[in-house]
Amino acid sequence: MAEIHPANLELLHSSPYRAFIFDCDGTVGDTMGLHYAAWKRTLRDFAVDVDVSWDEFCAEGGRDMSISVRKYTERCGHSIDGERFLKHMGNLYERCLSYHLTVLPVKPVVSFICAEERPMAIASSGFRKNVHSVIDGIGLTKKIRAVVTREDVTREGVVHAKPEPDLFLMAAERLAADPEECLVFGDSPLDGQAAEAAHMDFFRVTQKWWNLSLREFDWDRVEVLPSGN
Repeated sequence: MAEIHPANLELLHSSPYRAFIFDCDGTVGDTMGLHYAAWKRTLRDFAVDVDVSWDEFCAEGGRDMSISVRKYTERCGHSIDGERFLKHMGNLYERCLSYHLTVLPVKPVVSFICAEERPMAIASSGFRKNVHSVIDGIGLTKKIRAVVTREDVTREGVVHAKPEPDLFLMAAERLAADPEECLVFGDSPLDGQAAEAAHMDFFRVTQKWWNLSLREFDWDRVEVLPSGN
């Protein structure tokens, strides 16, 4: 697997890749800060007293979040229904998006997408509803040929999310491209690991392209759903 430096983004317009596959949050949508805000609020609503730093949270990006919920809640002796936790977090995240009215793009990546005509897909460990909210909010619906989410790689109750290659391989299949002909864009180390497992080259999206102020969401300005604890 080759990893491509962000400074070489524009050079990819003349690259030989047949198809491009993009992670969603933190890659096309500047949404990791909002996810972090929703995560912290959900921990509070479920009375889970654990401090998860920004760097820890970003390192989990792409993983099945139910695993992360179990990991951090067990750290402080809690046993929580992961699906209820994630549903609550997803609803809070949607409220963050609606509060901002428009989804902020990761501008260099979205500009690249808008200038490209080759087949492109989104492959995300997120819920389909949340992923489409980002794609639709940025205005990429007509540019993206395929969308693959956690619902597509769940078998017998197990989510085969990143760092497993399933999401990227399914995206390549839907684009009618061989894995070696695809380039993956992602912001998380797990994106890179999944790309390597899928035998795809990888472009790492830098946090320098994010609006980090979104991590401090003002919950007092929006109506919040009742606690799920």
